[in-house]
Amino acid sequence: MTTELHRLVSALRSDLGARAEITGPTVDGDVEGFSVRSETDGSVEVWLMHDADGVIVGLDRCPGWQLPRTPSSVNVFLTIIDAAVAGRVEVGTGRKVRSYRVVMPDGTVMEDSARGAFASLLEMPWKPRTRWATATAYAG
Repeated sequence: MTTELHRLVSALRSDLGARAEITGPTVDGDVEGFSVRSETDGSVEVWLMHDADGVIVGLDRCPGWQLPRTPSSVNVFLTIIDAAVAGRVEVGTGRKVRSYRVVMPDGTVMEDSARGAFASLLEMPWKPRTRWATATAYAG
């Protein structure tokens, strides 16, 4: 799987060119990571970390989705990158919370959220309203 990820990152560097900055692999102990981001305002960064036990794929500062260490997880990573590059990631903003949704090819929706430092202190007895918009496609 590590070899496949390295091939994928090399292909992304070639395919995306100046539209995206691809960092990695960065290594911290047994954990290796990659990220794909654009300088385009409103775009979304995609990142991946993996070790011998599994894979975590995430958007911006979210905790990410834990996936098994299988080739299908590489496909999930690529699908999320394609969505970010094309501007098909939905971004929800609310009171100190930012949420992301990606519709997968099979119709399932992957959703993750990043809570601000004071979000739990600002809890309301009702559910705060989230405004949804589509992220900006990577320009280039």
